[in-house]
Amino acid sequence: MNKNISIDLKFGKETKKLVVSQKNVIDILKMRNIPSSQNPHKMIKGKLRTPIGAKPLTKLLLQKNPQQIVIIVSDITRPGPFNLLLEALLEEINSVEIQFAIQIIIANGTHRKMTDQEKRFHYGDFVVDNYQVSNHDCRADDLVDMGEMKSGNRLLINRKVIEADFVITVGSINPHYFAGFSGGRKSILPGVSGYSTTRENHSNIIYKYARLGKLAGNKIHLEMSEAAHKVGVDFTLNMVLNRRKEIIDCVAGDIEKSFLKGIEEYKNYNSVQFSELADVIFTSTGGYPKDMSFYQSQRTLNNVIGMLKQGGTIVISTESGEGIGQDDMEKVLKSAKCVDDLFKVKKSEIQIGGHRAFATGKLLKKADILVLSNMPDKLVEDVHFTPIASFEKAVRFIKKKHGQNFRSYIIPNGTMLFPVKKVSHQ
Repeated sequence: MNKNISIDLKFGKETKKLVVSQKNVIDILKMRNIPSSQNPHKMIKGKLRTPIGAKPLTKLLLQKNPQQIVIIVSDITRPGPFNLLLEALLEEINSVEIQFAIQIIIANGTHRKMTDQEKRFHYGDFVVDNYQVSNHDCRADDLVDMGEMKSGNRLLINRKVIEADFVITVGSINPHYFAGFSGGRKSILPGVSGYSTTRENHSNIIYKYARLGKLAGNKIHLEMSEAAHKVGVDFTLNMVLNRRKEIIDCVAGDIEKSFLKGIEEYKNYNSVQFSELADVIFTSTGGYPKDMSFYQSQRTLNNVIGMLKQGGTIVISTESGEGIGQDDMEKVLKSAKCVDDLFKVKKSEIQIGGHRAFATGKLLKKADILVLSNMPDKLVEDVHFTPIASFEKAVRFIKKKHGQNFRSYIIPNGTMLFPVKKVSHQ
């Protein structure tokens, strides 16, 4: 008698139950159960005082004696306890007996502005009540032109960042499907850059070097690093999270050296090994806030696609209460009569959102993607995905397509997954 595996996968702030026969499951792929730091405040303060490739933060502040400090912090699409990071950082800054003003700028990139409620959820009441926390606007009319980068791309940057005399970036390190990894230099480009700068950078998604976990030779990553150096980031602080989005560790100091160390830490803690390619992947984004929109949820698809056979099937649980969540992406996907149309756009014509549409085309050429969401069925169909009302109906679809003996992985948190193929020792 076949036993069933029953598992709750996150859906917004709730869950959806998946039941599948044990014989059909190769493995449930989860990041290891790494405990969080028992005293994150103390750990963060320790990192600020023993940074990588830089002097301790307080010594740098005394040396530069800034009048205007800007802290650039990730927006709500990057989950994690940013309140803990910011409170420890601000306490350390304020321990220095010099006169300065502090502004906190949200690295929205080209994302929408955060609401006051979201700021409080993401950064905590203490930060919002005591400091100016402003959204970056990538289309603001007062962006500063920093000149051309090596590629010829013009670097447009938030004026408050340029006018500050001490810049600190705060983020988290996770796999990124075309920049290699998020964190570090991404606080500047796309974080506080102009739309045209980010559009030109992201249009390089059409090249093979733009993929998950790849930094060497990745011109998207290299240009992001160049932008951070051009702006002149004085100090950076990035956290490494466990699968519950709790702080395991953090890295601080030089924006490049500490970022590379943080990637090593992420891989050591969070790499997930898989043994074979699957017919089917059942996955969730990990819930709110990563599945606020389908635009954000697509990161999960890009993380897991490499574990799937050509012609396979992915079933993704994503509430997507904001719909697609990116107008240009939705427009490009809807205008394509078939998937192949998504590859016909010229690099110079790829807009933000359109770059994600190009990535979507690569996904859909490999797999059927069934979407369990709160989006209208017609919207899901219009952007070339398959709406599904329940995991039960998804399993019926899969059995009809792949047969009774399909092989699958269950991935509860696809957004944070960094898959590594097991090396066969034969």
